[in-house]
Amino acid sequence: MYSYEVTLEEMLQARENRADRQRQLISRYAVPLISMTINIPGPQKSSPTSRYVFHEGYRILMSQLAVNQMTPLHSETYDLLTGPEAYVAVQADARILKKLVIAIEDGHPLGRLLDLDVIGPHGRAISRDELGLGKRKCLMCEQAAHGCGRSRAHALPELLEAIKALVDSYTRKQQVVKRA
Repeated sequence: MYSYEVTLEEMLQARENRADRQRQLISRYAVPLISMTINIPGPQKSSPTSRYVFHEGYRILMSQLAVNQMTPLHSETYDLLTGPEAYVAVQADARILKKLVIAIEDGHPLGRLLDLDVIGPHGRAISRDELGLGKRKCLMCEQAAHGCGRSRAHALPELLEAIKALVDSYTRKQQVVKRA
């Protein structure tokens, strides 16, 4: 099966398009916006694994919003060659929303592979630092993920193998739960 390798230019354009869409939705709804992408390294951003992780993450996000009685005013998803994306406009306090998505990123087995940003109604992203929370950890070690990614501390095949093992473990557990 052919797999598409995304160029740096395509990723930069996707980031710009995402920022434009975020501005449009914040302008239209005037509430905080959750912007969801996946956190999988390498040039192949759209694969069966990335789509599975994304759809499972989106399902968890929508479930957690419902559990916390936060009804989305609007939601949309896209399956792009540069990776899947979702936008969810929610009438809620942006800081509370950020805590909710951090709980998913840090607490769900696939959370490390999700990137859930919260942009406040004035267009500024809410950071972990603002909430007094530490940076995300690397998938391979206990260092800050951003630093490891920038320095390329881990080889791409190593990272992809760790991601595959994480996703395989999660899907096996899900199958056991479904059978029970």
